[in-house]
Amino acid sequence: MQEYVLQQTTNTFIQLMQVKADLIIIRGAPGSGKSETSKSMSKYFPKGVRIEVDTIRNMVISVDWRNQQEHIDMLQASIKLVFEFLHFGFSPVIVIDTFSGDKINRYLESLYLHDEKLSIKIFGLYTSDEELKRRLDLRPSREFKDFLISKKLNDDVLKWKLDNEFQVDTTVLSPAQTAEKIFEQYKLLISLL
Repeated sequence: MQEYVLQQTTNTFIQLMQVKADLIIIRGAPGSGKSETSKSMSKYFPKGVRIEVDTIRNMVISVDWRNQQEHIDMLQASIKLVFEFLHFGFSPVIVIDTFSGDKINRYLESLYLHDEKLSIKIFGLYTSDEELKRRLDLRPSREFKDFLISKKLNDDVLKWKLDNEFQVDTTVLSPAQTAEKIFEQYKLLISLL
């Protein structure tokens, strides 16, 4: 599960070092740009895989989007997928979810119980209230559009920042620009190892 970190030179990329990059977590409110950013990250991580917890939740025939225990159960199911993908050589695994409340802490505890040597990088995305409302209004009706809940989740990203979390204000950034910003920070974090 080795990944190459690349460094820009004048005209080309060169291999800087081999690093272990197991897991990238992207958290934030609906409308913060998580899904589209993670799709844009594919060009930086061609051997990686994306796990959107909402996709797993959609597999439940009668999903209850307000049921917190069901959400926690699906987060636990995603942990099993993380380790299966890592086992098959996919790296990094990019996990996308709101991770509201203390769910991120419980998620990390569960991951480390399985493998205490995991290399995990966490990125919290947030946006201005005005941009959040605009993005939610543009969403199709089948997607989550509740502004008050999304605003609380958006505020929580800033309120409950983890020590090792890098936060990105996506207000004026496209998903591609956000992905580039995450990758640049990712390279910096890896180079400090």
